[in-house]
Amino acid sequence: MKARERLITTFQGNKADRVPVSPFIFLNNIYEMFQYKPDIDHFLSPQDFDVAEKFVAYHDYFGFDVLFSPGLLWDSYIPETSDNWEVTITKEGDADSQLRTTLVKTPDGNLTQVMRFNRSSTYMVVLAVEKYIIENKQDFEIFAKYAPPAQFIDYELISKARKVVNDKGLINVATHGAFNTLNQFRKLEDMMMDPVVDEGFYRAMMDFFLDWNINHLKEVIAAGSDSIEIGGNLATSGVGPRFFQEYVMEYENRLCRQIHEAGAFVVYHNCGDAQKIMHLYNDLDIDVWGYVTTPPFGDVNLDDALRIIRPNMALRGNIDQVEFLRQASPQEIKEKVKWLLDKVKPRGNWILCTSDFFFDGTPYENIQAFAEAGLEYGKY
Repeated sequence: MKARERLITTFQGNKADRVPVSPFIFLNNIYEMFQYKPDIDHFLSPQDFDVAEKFVAYHDYFGFDVLFSPGLLWDSYIPETSDNWEVTITKEGDADSQLRTTLVKTPDGNLTQVMRFNRSSTYMVVLAVEKYIIENKQDFEIFAKYAPPAQFIDYELISKARKVVNDKGLINVATHGAFNTLNQFRKLEDMMMDPVVDEGFYRAMMDFFLDWNINHLKEVIAAGSDSIEIGGNLATSGVGPRFFQEYVMEYENRLCRQIHEAGAFVVYHNCGDAQKIMHLYNDLDIDVWGYVTTPPFGDVNLDDALRIIRPNMALRGNIDQVEFLRQASPQEIKEKVKWLLDKVKPRGNWILCTSDFFFDGTPYENIQAFAEAGLEYGKY
């Protein structure tokens, strides 16, 4: 089987010739291989670096099955200037740290967002929102009335990647689920209180951003994305089963169903705690759950996950990239991968992966050991 067929077969809940070896790869991993230091303004969309070509080259180097994840412009959730929506961006800082303020002027009032960017390593830029654009009902009403259509995913990159990846894998743009999308505009602490303080306000926001999001994702799928990876890493074990069932699940499912109707698979991304709520994932209209993260960086019991999760859902994970992959010897990594694959292959529908993307400086001999062990021990 070629990688594309192997991944499609697995996403469909069937056994392929072997377990796909598809770690979650992010831009910093690609930049590190090719010694490219991204500009802080263009970390997600470099002007002088071919992300699609280099992403595939990275996978070719290690022999991975491609799941192309880039495309999300997570610094661009606020649409550019349009009718009755005048956007001004001011930047303060230097090449390694920047405070970015976005002011939106509308006929009914102004909206403001403040983001802080920091270079956490040579190849990685991280973002934290310091002031969210929706702080009250009036802010939401202004946004809902005047905001142009979403434009936070790079269509051109997705379209090019579909051609470059070809039969080496799938385009699986990593974005946000319904609950996570609202958090791009509203503080998480407020979101947790909203259903208690004013449930109608909470549901109005969730409904609006669900529709706003899916209209954009349909265009992304049309541009060539085979799958949409939706972030569900905020509504985790920490919110509890009741909150998830009452205030999150229906919106995630509506999003998933519409993605399926548009012709794409759905990967659900929870790389953290899930032990208390993973049984509810059986009722989500998803094809894959990643990343089955065990302690100390998650709370999932692998045996429980293998027992609880419905057999036709593919699982993706669960090798620790935070400490183990960076500190273990190549032989220890091969032994760990063999142990994991021996445990999960009887169930099938597994994608060998880490619990998130590699850290800068992860020894290449360790990544190679991970890949080689996956190929050696992953045959069904």
